[in-house]
Formats: sequence, C-alpha cells, structure tokens
Amino acid sequence: MMQARFAEPRSPVKNGAVNRSLAHQIMQQLRIEIIHGKLAPGERLVELDIARRMGTSQGPVREALQMLERDGLVERRARTASFVAPLSFDDMYELFKIRSLVESYAVRRAAQRISNAECDELDALVTQMRDAGERGDIVTLVECDMAFHRRLCEWSGSTTLVQMWTPLYSQIQRFVAQNHPQHFKNLAEIADTHEPIVAALRRRRPAAAARAVREHIMLIWSLMERRSIQKRKTPVRQKEDNARLKS
Repeated sequence: MMQARFAEPRSPVKNGAVNRSLAHQIMQQLRIEIIHGKLAPGERLVELDIARRMGTSQGPVREALQMLERDGLVERRARTASFVAPLSFDDMYELFKIRSLVESYAVRRAAQRISNAECDELDALVTQMRDAGERGDIVTLVECDMAFHRRLCEWSGSTTLVQMWTPLYSQIQRFVAQNHPQHFKNLAEIADTHEPIVAALRRRRPAAAARAVREHIMLIWSLMERRSIQKRKTPVRQKEDNARLKS
C-alpha cells in the first residue's frame, strides 16, 4: 500500500503524466481490495479518506474511481457519491452465460491454430493455479485463472472476441475470488477443472474444446444449485431424524 507522498514536478506535462501514473496505482490497489472483498459491495468510497490513506490528493483518487466505474466495480450515485458495485447473483449468472458464449466461440477458433508451445503455456498456468491452491493463495490462483482464459481469447486470432471479453474481466475475477472458495474445499481442484480444455486443444478438437469451456464456466452455478438444494433438504432430514428418535 502506498504511503509516500509525491513531490510536485515542475513541468505541467510531467505533472499530468505523474497524476495518471498515480491514479493507475491507486486504481490497482482499490481494485485488489474490491475483488478480494476487503471493500464490500455497497461500501461508500470517500475520496478524501482514500486520498489520506494513499498519501495523495483527491484528483488521482477521483480518476482511479472513474476507471473502476468503467470496469463495473464502482458505481456513482447522486453525481458525487461512489460505492463499491453490488454483486448480484442474477447479473453474474447472465454475465457468465455471455462469457460462456464468447469463450466457447474463441476456443473453437483457437483449437484450429494453437501450437504445442501454447498448450504447454496453458498447462504451466494450470500448474501455477494448483500450486497456489495448495498454498491457499486465492489471489495468485485467480490471477492465473484469468490469464488462462484471456489466452483462449487472444489465441482465437480475433481482436473482436478479446474486446468483448475484456470488459467482463474484473467482474468475473471478483466473483471467482469471493465465491469459488466456498464451493471448493480444496482450492487446487479449481486448477483440475481446466484440464479437459487443454486436452481438447491438444487434440485440435474445436467442438470438444468448446464443450469443455462451457461446462467449466457454468460448473460453479451447478455447484451453487446443488448446495442450495442440500440446504433446503436439511430441515426435512432433521424432522425425519427426530421422528425416528421419538418412535
């Protein structure tokens, strides 16, 4: 976290460049705090408080909040008040469905042109995810996870697909970071869910790769639904157990 204050440069041009650089640093710090839940959904973001914490003026903080607003992580209300954007499960489900369409089409294209070296790179990211999961390092795991999926879009050879995927990135990353640990007792298992994708790509099978991507992306919703059903069944099972004890 930044503590040092930045001296005022003499040149106005340099001053603008320094402010933009500082705004980017502040944006990255706030982004990490939002993605990993240190700043909770709905929490108000006060420019003056953030500026004091970061050891800077309000200008770069305002610019940083505008960047985060474009990423969908911050929302502005009543013109001046900024808040951490809510994490709506309905909205995220729709976003994941869109992501599934984009990535499945991207991986179909990638399967026709991917090299063995690129498949090795994907395997290396899976290994890094597994190592991070075994350490309980959700930050590194999610970064490698997002890098894996970005590669699929980049290696499709379509800049349009990359442009469609990029705006989804921050919200997907926040959802994965805050929800996947609740559904995977062993975080290393998250890495394992990527292996069928790499296997299909190595065989250069576009349809199989697209199917593997769709199943992978929507897996978390299946796990959430299963957990919800189990919770609803628990009171019924408790009543049945109580009835058996009484009899």
